[in-house]
Amino acid sequence: MADLLKITTPFINNNKNQVPVARQVADPSAPFNLQDVPTVVRPATEEEILKQNNGMIQKENSSNAMASLLKDPSSAVNFLKNIYVLQEIVQLLPIKNTAITQEIEQMFHSLLIKPEDIAAEMANQETSATTFKGEMFDYLRNLLSDNPSSEMQSAIANMLKSINNLAGRRDALNAVSNSLKFLSQSLEPSRNISQRLADLSVRFRQEDAPEKFVQLKAEAMDILKEMEGNLLFNSKMAKISSITLYNLSRFNDNPDFFQEAASTLFLLLNGEDRKQFVSLVRDFQYGVRNDIRGGSEDQEVEEAEKSKIMDVLTKILGKQAGDEEMTSATSEKIEKIITSLLSSPCHFTPLLHFVVPVEYNMLQSFAEIWINPNGEEDRSDDKAERGDCIHMLLVFDIEGMGKFEAELYTLGKKVELSLRCPPNYCRIFRNAVGRIERCINATSYRFEKIRVDPLERPNSLMDVFKSLPYKRTGVNVKV
Repeated sequence: MADLLKITTPFINNNKNQVPVARQVADPSAPFNLQDVPTVVRPATEEEILKQNNGMIQKENSSNAMASLLKDPSSAVNFLKNIYVLQEIVQLLPIKNTAITQEIEQMFHSLLIKPEDIAAEMANQETSATTFKGEMFDYLRNLLSDNPSSEMQSAIANMLKSINNLAGRRDALNAVSNSLKFLSQSLEPSRNISQRLADLSVRFRQEDAPEKFVQLKAEAMDILKEMEGNLLFNSKMAKISSITLYNLSRFNDNPDFFQEAASTLFLLLNGEDRKQFVSLVRDFQYGVRNDIRGGSEDQEVEEAEKSKIMDVLTKILGKQAGDEEMTSATSEKIEKIITSLLSSPCHFTPLLHFVVPVEYNMLQSFAEIWINPNGEEDRSDDKAERGDCIHMLLVFDIEGMGKFEAELYTLGKKVELSLRCPPNYCRIFRNAVGRIERCINATSYRFEKIRVDPLERPNSLMDVFKSLPYKRTGVNVKV
């Protein structure tokens, strides 16, 4: 076979007198010459910086649902309305198991709450919004505020990591078990690997799984690698496999991680701080152990603090996803509902998020509430320096009336309200401003300003919460 020729010079035209000039290759061992750096014509614009740091939105394979949440704050309202569309679908589906259908219909009827239950339901949803909540975490925040040294920051950060690991150990194992179970069902035609995945899924849920994690992890890694060579392996299974690997990495198999982190922080304290810290650590460990065992002396109180709406939604989605006929007809809607409910609060939308479907005088209203506790970040006037400012956006759709948006600022005990409503109702609500002001006379709050405008187009979260794009720009550091 003839040798392949290696071309070392670029292609040139037919001018035989032209002498090709070979490009000089820079010596990698030579020091970098700052004089060779091209001149910066202009700094990058704010739009280009946001585009660079928000690459997740620009990529084709990115989560469009997350991006749409920023553009449309009422997305969960529409998703909740789709739940009631599912009620009609359930009634039309030729399902043989009528018991399941009746159970789902009963869940739909119990989803709506009464106006007097709104405050309690929002408090329950807020309780489950974050893990880092309670006396222990309030103490750590105050401790860091009083002593912001790098050593204290490192110790508290390590303490939070250990707490997250301690509280989420069982969740990580259950997540791995769920993924392995799904993969087992997807590979059911391959009986051997399917059965092995199913057995491994059961073992990850056993009580001794934390002690046997190293062995279980090795087996899971081997079987996931073997699964990739299966003919039935597809892109969806590849995603589940990646999620499984991520959940395996979440589990820290060091049983002394929490004690070591607590001891490191304890050595930085003195006097009464040490006594208070030891007491809080004991109480926290006691609560975590009760959660792991699935019981608590205060179980009745914990049940009362659960969100009724989220509990019913979880049961509805579980029943829908568990039935193949229902899933085939409503899988896209179910996915959107789950995405909306899990989207906030998170790093993408660091706002408190509440979903409140209400029934009042035979009318149904689907409301979604977004709250920034640090509302001064969204203001550009002189009042932005106040530390007690809360910024809220309420988006609600009332049956037979349409969509409304209410934006509120609370500056101490003063409230500023901007109501955007369907154009046909503007005159009615402007005439009712006096009654709205009298509604809070029995409280310590007072309306400083009330404005009523027609809702011409839905506002995005970034339109309302001005600080949101900058929080997502990147890490705020100085070099």
